[in-house]
Amino acid sequence: MNSVLLIVLYLLTIGMSACSCGWLLLKAERNGAAAALAACQLLVIIWCIPQLFLGLSMTKETKYLAYGISYLGISFIGPAWLVFSFLYCRQRLSRPALVLLFGLSFLHYMIFLTNERHHLFYLQFEAEKVVYGKMFYVHMGYTYFCVVGGMGAVLREFWKKRVAAVHLAVILLSAAVPLGFNVLYLSGWAKTSFDLTPLAFALSSFLMVLAVLRYDFLDVRGLAFEQILSSMAEGVAVYNKQGAIVYCNQAAKEWLKIRRGDDFECIKQTLGSQGILTEMEREPLQEDSVFRLGETGKIRVKQYLCRDKGGGLAAGIFLLSDVSEYYERLRQSRELALSAQKLAIEQERNRIAQEVHDTTGHTLTMIQSLVRLARVEWGQCMENGNREKIQPGAGTEPENRIREAMEGKTEADNGGSRIEEYLAQAQELAVNGIRELRISINQLRAGTDGELVTRGIFQLAGEVKELDVEVSVQGKDEAKYSQLSGVAYECFREAVTNCLKYAHASHMDVILKFEENGLRMYIFDNGQGCGNIVESNGIRGIRERVEKTGGQARFLSSEGEGFQIYLWLPVTGCETVQTMEAGKRELTHKEAGLPG
Repeated sequence: MNSVLLIVLYLLTIGMSACSCGWLLLKAERNGAAAALAACQLLVIIWCIPQLFLGLSMTKETKYLAYGISYLGISFIGPAWLVFSFLYCRQRLSRPALVLLFGLSFLHYMIFLTNERHHLFYLQFEAEKVVYGKMFYVHMGYTYFCVVGGMGAVLREFWKKRVAAVHLAVILLSAAVPLGFNVLYLSGWAKTSFDLTPLAFALSSFLMVLAVLRYDFLDVRGLAFEQILSSMAEGVAVYNKQGAIVYCNQAAKEWLKIRRGDDFECIKQTLGSQGILTEMEREPLQEDSVFRLGETGKIRVKQYLCRDKGGGLAAGIFLLSDVSEYYERLRQSRELALSAQKLAIEQERNRIAQEVHDTTGHTLTMIQSLVRLARVEWGQCMENGNREKIQPGAGTEPENRIREAMEGKTEADNGGSRIEEYLAQAQELAVNGIRELRISINQLRAGTDGELVTRGIFQLAGEVKELDVEVSVQGKDEAKYSQLSGVAYECFREAVTNCLKYAHASHMDVILKFEENGLRMYIFDNGQGCGNIVESNGIRGIRERVEKTGGQARFLSSEGEGFQIYLWLPVTGCETVQTMEAGKRELTHKEAGLPG
């Protein structure tokens, strides 16, 4: 009965080992760790097969043959397990170490085969009785050393990863149970003539299959994934529910200053130092968090959480991307946009300058021509005998002489009429020329968007003569604020106009405060103020100009307390060059109706 039970257990051991070996060879990824574990299972099968026949009646020769086959698996299972343990821990033994490990096993096996000559492995080997020799115990000690060494490597790796206790227990028992049964058999504590070690592998194989299928002990797919992740330019860091970092590729190590086995607090501290708040079980507060790396580097970090069926944290992943090039291109595009804006403004200035040149030149030329004609007519009148009437005399005003000549009191009546006509045309040309010149000058002022804000403000403040205007500047006026100069100038001009029309003020204060993201502008006067602010064209124009830039405008006043204007103009919210060109055209149409 006992023999039948032992045979059943041996068959169970062989079946479980065969299933584990087959699953690893057919389903697992092709890598060294999977191959080493499959080799361990195959050696267990070789160890167990001869044990099926040891309960039968055997001669010395047949028993020695069975032992020879069995010891082929026993001799090499220790080194195979040690190699698997190191490969699982992502470490490779050197070639000399592998030669030494398997060379010693081969030497032990050769000593077993030649035992009849030296009796070092077995002192006595008979069909009924076997007495072990010194080399047998040396061989078993060597096997124990390999198994214990592999268990220590796995235990250290699991401790570093903070693997759950049940996971750790399953793996260690799969190696410790056969080792314990072998010690019981060799010490004689187990009262049986059969080696119980292969039977222990029935349980060991079951635990190994459970670990592979249920707890992903091998994680062979993860081994392949690790090769992919390590070759990525992006940074990847994975932590488990205990907060230990179980994986980080080279990019994550450099950017986050972490390594495998560190605590989550290392990541939290690195990100928190740059204002990025994150927790183990909560994703970052910012949707798109970016932190600085060195002088110009920028790294975008995102956090993803993996949860189990109960909603608890299973693992967390940080994905980091180098976006330095993106921000550099963004900066360059802004510089190009600003350069294009300045170029457009310069072209507009050149156009307006040409208009001023043409208008002034045309007007002055026509006036010169009319004056020349008037002088010709004047000369003809003098030649026709009217020189005495138009020549200034003692105590006679020249204007009276000219007026008499043009009123028809001489023979040059027709000539005087023409002189009056020429002078009237010259006056009309001068009026029209001044009007067109004002329009061109206003267009030129509206095109100051490419200049510093303070330049236009100080220029306009100096032109105001009816009241004192004091301008104060806080911060530094730089090129990045130049896109705001046109809006600031127009708002200030409108404020001055309203003050001159309605406020009856004698003093105005202007404060320009340059901040990192925009410009704050405060305008105060000491005028009579008003209790109810009505947004007429002027105030409404200021508000519309400011809101087009994405800014805000506030107006405050009370009786006898003057008028106050608060403006906020953001740098990033300004209109494009086309929008500013449209604004300049609108300004031109408004100015075109001004009287000369």
